[in-house]
Amino acid sequence: GFGTASPRAKVDIEGSAKFKTYSEFVQTLDISGGNVDINLADAQSFTLTVDEDVTQFTLLNPPTGATAFSILITQDSTGGYSVGIATFKDSGGSDIDVKFPTGGVLPIVTTSASTSDIYSFKTFDGGSTLFGVVGGQNFA
Repeated sequence: GFGTASPRAKVDIEGSAKFKTYSEFVQTLDISGGNVDINLADAQSFTLTVDEDVTQFTLLNPPTGATAFSILITQDSTGGYSVGIATFKDSGGSDIDVKFPTGGVLPIVTTSASTSDIYSFKTFDGGSTLFGVVGGQNFA
């Protein structure tokens, strides 16, 4: 721990921190039978190449309290696959409430071949509720 005699994690900084630069590990996600497992013990930045329809995301190992993660979703060279961007479940199979700031209108993931969308999610309650934002769509 830095600034604490009782660290609550492997690295625990009590106080402000200053970085000149930093990088994040990016985990590649896979689709299995329409499901994509997102393991927050592995990373907070993810890439997903869509080569079949995605019917749900399963959120694994969310830390207690608040955290955020982002997904770069890219259609493969044929495209046309649907992605249920608001269909999240926890490890027990229960639905996770996903909210977007569009007045209840869910974003539609771009289906054009070889295009990418970025989505970011924030939770304040250990993954019971996710607040999603569109970081950008239809990058080609």
